[in-house]
Amino acid sequence: MYRITNGMIADNTLRNISAAAVRLAEANEAVASNMKIQLASDDTTVATRAVTYRSYVSQIEQYQENAESADAWQTATDDALDELVEDITTLKEIATAASSESISDTDLENYATSVEQLLEDIVNLMNTDYNGSYIFGGYSTTEEPYEIVTTDIGETVTYKGQYLSLGSVIASDVSDETIEDYLTDSASEIYNSLTEAATDAYSAYTTALAASTADPTNIILAAKTASALTNYNTITAAVTTYGGTTNLTDATAAAESDYETITDTITTTVEASTTTLTDAAADALTAYTTAAAAAAADPTNTDLAEAAADALEISDALAAAVTALGGTTTLADAAESGDDVLATAIKNYIGGTTTLSDAAATALDIFDTLAAASVTYGDSTTLTSAASSAKTAYDTAYAADPTSTETAEALATYNILSAAITTYGSTATVSEAAEEAEATSDALATAVATYGGTSTLSEAAEAAKTTYEALAGADADAEQNIDYNIGFSTEVTVNVEGQDITGEGSSSVFNTIQKLLLALNGDTSYKTASMDSSGNVTITTNELSITDLIDELSDSLELATTAQATLGVSMEAVTNVTDRLDDAYEAYSALMTDNENIDTATATTELTSAEYTYEAALAVGAKVISKTLIDYIG
Repeated sequence: MYRITNGMIADNTLRNISAAAVRLAEANEAVASNMKIQLASDDTTVATRAVTYRSYVSQIEQYQENAESADAWQTATDDALDELVEDITTLKEIATAASSESISDTDLENYATSVEQLLEDIVNLMNTDYNGSYIFGGYSTTEEPYEIVTTDIGETVTYKGQYLSLGSVIASDVSDETIEDYLTDSASEIYNSLTEAATDAYSAYTTALAASTADPTNIILAAKTASALTNYNTITAAVTTYGGTTNLTDATAAAESDYETITDTITTTVEASTTTLTDAAADALTAYTTAAAAAAADPTNTDLAEAAADALEISDALAAAVTALGGTTTLADAAESGDDVLATAIKNYIGGTTTLSDAAATALDIFDTLAAASVTYGDSTTLTSAASSAKTAYDTAYAADPTSTETAEALATYNILSAAITTYGSTATVSEAAEEAEATSDALATAVATYGGTSTLSEAAEAAKTTYEALAGADADAEQNIDYNIGFSTEVTVNVEGQDITGEGSSSVFNTIQKLLLALNGDTSYKTASMDSSGNVTITTNELSITDLIDELSDSLELATTAQATLGVSMEAVTNVTDRLDDAYEAYSALMTDNENIDTATATTELTSAEYTYEAALAVGAKVISKTLIDYIG
């Protein structure tokens, strides 16, 4: 049996009092702070969850702020676009009213005043700011992006201090010398020019080259370097073709047009309209046997084998067409049969192998013939009617002398007019066809200078496609999108760059407004000017028709409404993300609260119990201590 002393009883009593005091303090702290734990060591599980939940809630709060800012930015943009659409609609209404033959000079003056005011209003709208940031200036948000400036050749609108286009709209009374001086002095002040694109492409190439040089065994870096060099060379060549001062968007559009012209020419050559399937099949068979012989002589050459296979496909397609359609069927008619393989064979074999020089000469001949037909039969005569008249003229000449020069020329004219019906449509007028043929002729003449006259149409088309894709890529890279992170792995572009709304280069709404002002002031023509890579300035006088401006304003209106529709989709996305963020915030806040906060009722009960326990410990302790004090005194 153990002997229990008064000292031991006192020690136990003090220990119990201390434990009760600790319990009371913890219960009191829990009620006062409303928290389950005060230190991480109190409960590591609760502490770990607390860090996780607090992190999620903090992230969500930041995303909510970003989403709120994105919504405000987009709302400001949408409001500005609403007003812009109204202004362009008003401009279109003015142009429509001013095109009336009964319009008075006073009305024209009033309209001109209204257009000037609308121009200022549009510029102000394009300088809209949100919270001190200009929303249409791309990355340049601290300064007004648009400004109306006066130059030696008239007023124009600049973007970020640079000209949107150089010499796109000039009053006809401005001297050529003044225009040339202006272009020469302003050549380096074009926004998003081809020259800038070439500079950027060269920078990308040197960066890739440095990376591949530092890691010479990395084939991926080597491939990127080669691609960057090709891209730079392509854009540099485009500078020569379209002029370094050309806006990149205009150059891209021109390159696309060149590509389409060449590919269209492949399927609309005179050879395709007059060559029979029998002759084409024979030529295709010869081409195949030649390619097969070359492949057999060098059996390891995969390029030769592929060429032979392609030639066989063409030969088989044409041979099958002879049986199905008849050997006297022309290639042009056969191409319209609906057989994709046959159409491709004709395109690649007949049109594609024509040289640029031959195609350009043919295109010029077509234009000359159609231009002459406009004089002979009248501008408004349809191609169908003109072809019928040409057939009559040919029959007459043939009856008189089948071998005469007149008969040959009449036949050539008839063939060209007949082919033009397929190309431009039976209801097209001779003058309309002549205008399109002139554009084709000019494009092919340019292509001859660009790609070389001995290049085939297929080769030129491929080169033109490469140029177009390179310029389109450079144009896309020039976009300045401002992105907000509004959710877990979710970004949204909040801005619309000004050029996506007003148009860029020569097709901007500002140029259309300048032309409208000239027309309202009585001008019937205007000048345009361009500069090539050598600094040579070309000045062209163009007809000015208010009716044409109505169409241009329609295009501008469509551009603005399309931008607004695209913005609307983005705004809806922000709204949806905001709703999800609100739900997530509520969920994680509840988890965080449940994890960290006490149950008030339970905590209050615990506090009361701790108080009773502490008081009881004190009471018992007092009795024990009184006994030990008597023993001590005694």
